[in-house]
Amino acid sequence: MLQVTHLSKSYGKTLAVDDVSLTVEKGEVLGLLGSNGAGKSTTVRMLVGLARPDSGRAWVAGHDVQTDPIPAKAALGYLPETVTMYDRLTLREYLEFLGPLYGILGEQLEERIDEQVARVELERNIDQEMGTYSKGMVQRAALAGATIHDPPVLILDEPGTGLDPRFVRKLKEWVRELSEDAAVLICTHVTSFAAEVSDRLAIMHNGSILATGTLTELRVATGANDLEETFVRVVEGW
Repeated sequence: MLQVTHLSKSYGKTLAVDDVSLTVEKGEVLGLLGSNGAGKSTTVRMLVGLARPDSGRAWVAGHDVQTDPIPAKAALGYLPETVTMYDRLTLREYLEFLGPLYGILGEQLEERIDEQVARVELERNIDQEMGTYSKGMVQRAALAGATIHDPPVLILDEPGTGLDPRFVRKLKEWVRELSEDAAVLICTHVTSFAAEVSDRLAIMHNGSILATGTLTELRVATGANDLEETFVRVVEGW
């Protein structure tokens, strides 16, 4: 459902992403794990059409992101690392705006809004302007918007940002639920989060994918005891 081949991107003399290739299948969660500045967000921006690669290609649900962008984006749910919402809109108004963009109308839209708002536990705040929301509430509202159309491909960039521990636990459950019918890519630097939700992991450092595999495969290969130690050993060349 998500395929990336040989993506590269430079900013001036800085090589931000270096020949990255990866795939995510339906029913799978791939954790893209790397420190801040590893190139994760730049990679994601190319996957969602917000940045043009210097070389390489990406496909979302079979659609080339560069040559067939409209159906590619229609098949995609995206939560950016830094969420910006419409402060003067209520959450209800925001979702009523998004729904028709994906062809969701009438009673179907009302049902989807009710489902999404309940899932992120913002029922009491649905008619409150989002400019008054806390950071965690904004993150939850953005999650509701990113998945209102049941996208077959979901990309979440640091999804736990601003969330309290209780909702982080719920988010992990939600990701597993969503992945039953979708391909999910999660970018994070939090090893515990990646370990709990990912079927496979891709460890990124200095713009390159250094290792991919299940947690067990990576631990065996590096001789590490947990994902944190595995990450350190991979980055240091074990």
